[in-house]
Amino acid sequence: MILVTGATGNVGRQAVAQLCSAGVPVRALTRNATATFPDGVKVVHGDLRDPLDLRGVDAVFLMWPLHTAAALPGVLDAVGGRHVVYLGSGGVRDLTMAEQAALVAGCPRWTVIQSSTFAVNALWWARQLRAGDEVRGAHGDLAMAMLHEADIAAVAVRSLLDGRLGETFDITGPAALTQVEQVRVMSEVLDRPLRWVELPRAEARAQLLADGLPGSFVDVLLDVYAVMPRRPTVTATVAEVTGRPARTFAEWVTDHAAEFTRTRG
Repeated sequence: MILVTGATGNVGRQAVAQLCSAGVPVRALTRNATATFPDGVKVVHGDLRDPLDLRGVDAVFLMWPLHTAAALPGVLDAVGGRHVVYLGSGGVRDLTMAEQAALVAGCPRWTVIQSSTFAVNALWWARQLRAGDEVRGAHGDLAMAMLHEADIAAVAVRSLLDGRLGETFDITGPAALTQVEQVRVMSEVLDRPLRWVELPRAEARAQLLADGLPGSFVDVLLDVYAVMPRRPTVTATVAEVTGRPARTFAEWVTDHAAEFTRTRG
């Protein structure tokens, strides 16, 4: 029995589906009381800040959805000697990904996944692209190795099923694309004349807020974008672990095309 936390999130849903396809019993932890899952999945409604009941659980896919790591040591204590596959998060205010990894490595049986930029972050632009053909933002020259959520889940699933213990996997998408290039790919896939519009920070901040991102996150995001390397390292780890190449950003856009459908007025 494998517990998947954040089971209604982009990666969590993929992990649940892939484990079910492999015939593995799954327990799904979610805060969403109305969430639905494939037949046979045991659903547990709860929060990682609450005490975890792991009776009957053999391993845990632990994704950290909170902006503070205050509850993480308690969760890892509850995991105990079970295999924990941990997906690090850059959105934790009080613990870097390296510090998160070090904490998890104190467990008896662990695997850490450190990922490049999630391709689903492009959904931040959905409101803009449903209204028009421009993507407005800052740091258009910043390149990211956009990573499909299905590939993140696949690495986690293989780590769980193959018992990959004591390993840290740095996974990325197959190519580094600037934000301008991402919009160009979306233009080709969606067959629309999309273009990037560069904004100064103050206007970019206002746009991100209008796109629905919380104010507490927007300033952190823009600060990180300002200091990130312009061209990240690309790894072949997804292929090495799963046996298939990482999906391209174009494949991700194809999978999510309906979410960018222009609103007809």
